[in-house]
Amino acid sequence: MKNLRFFLPIVIALIGVVLFSQCKKDHSCKMRVVCKYSSNGLDAGDVAPFTIITFDTTKYHNGSIDTLISQVNVDRINEWSTDSLYRWCQTTNYKYKTNAQGVFEYTLPYPALLIVNAVKVEAIKDTLGNILEYVKHTGTIQVQVDEGETTEKTLLMVETN
Repeated sequence: MKNLRFFLPIVIALIGVVLFSQCKKDHSCKMRVVCKYSSNGLDAGDVAPFTIITFDTTKYHNGSIDTLISQVNVDRINEWSTDSLYRWCQTTNYKYKTNAQGVFEYTLPYPALLIVNAVKVEAIKDTLGNILEYVKHTGTIQVQVDEGETTEKTLLMVETN
């Protein structure tokens, strides 16, 4: 009887813990893309800081994803002039850019398949600060983000005309 008085509160406490505790699972889908320069599209070089990130939702259409990332969908970016691309890349208030380490992180509320595009235009200047020419780097990668996981991909950017 003495043992029952001792073990009964412990058993009740254990049952209460099991019944009333909640296991909160992380349902968010995190994506981490590291942009790096590449000379041939196969080897990874230095990181590409402050690269503009856009999403292509034309191939894998999902209405809710389109709405969520519509502000970063840039139609016909390949038709832009290099000069206008350079000025756009210099925009400091653009929301979707890699950081100084070339890393872009984004969290979605549910799983998705995204095509992530990266573009960076740099100006080659003379000693007086006049622009001599532009160097444009672009890259594309497909990213599948899954529930409760962080998907990390390396996006290689090659020099394009």
